[in-house]
Amino acid sequence: MDHVSIRRVHMSDTPGYKQLEEKIRTLEAETNHWKEEAARLRASEKRLSQIVQETSIPTFVIDKRHTVTHINKAYENLTGITADEIVGTNNQWRCFYPSRRPTMADLIVDEASEEEIHRYYGGRERKSLISEGGYEASALFRDLGSEPKWLFLRPLRSRMAMDTLPAPSKPSRILRSRKRLKTPSENQSGD
Repeated sequence: MDHVSIRRVHMSDTPGYKQLEEKIRTLEAETNHWKEEAARLRASEKRLSQIVQETSIPTFVIDKRHTVTHINKAYENLTGITADEIVGTNNQWRCFYPSRRPTMADLIVDEASEEEIHRYYGGRERKSLISEGGYEASALFRDLGSEPKWLFLRPLRSRMAMDTLPAPSKPSRILRSRKRLKTPSENQSGD
């Protein structure tokens, strides 16, 4: 004969109807709280997206994992890269450099040292007068569109929680009047 074990269950060990009702109410309240938080986060995301889209400065936003979360139409027009091609990737370097390397926004997200930023921007950078802990630089990008362009780079580090919302944004502005590229004949004349 098989051994059968009998376990006695005392009614005091199991939750009563009122205790179960209370637990259900607590879980419902927690669920409602998190639904409200999710709605607030979606609204914040929508506001950020609208701000990025409405600026005329070519802009991309990356999160703490260096994933592109937003770009705007000005960025698409400048680079020829669409949101479908770049959002959700970590290829923000692609329109600026021939091979993978950090953009200034990546360096700001990583809280890179002044020496490391200098290594990439070779003295064309300076500490930002606008953004605490930020840098800005002007740089020539030869493969950007149909002709080389000087851009002014000013990554902005967000004060928002890095875990929940995109952190830095990296606007770039074309410098038309401040710098002009020399033609090959001007370069040879020593000017």
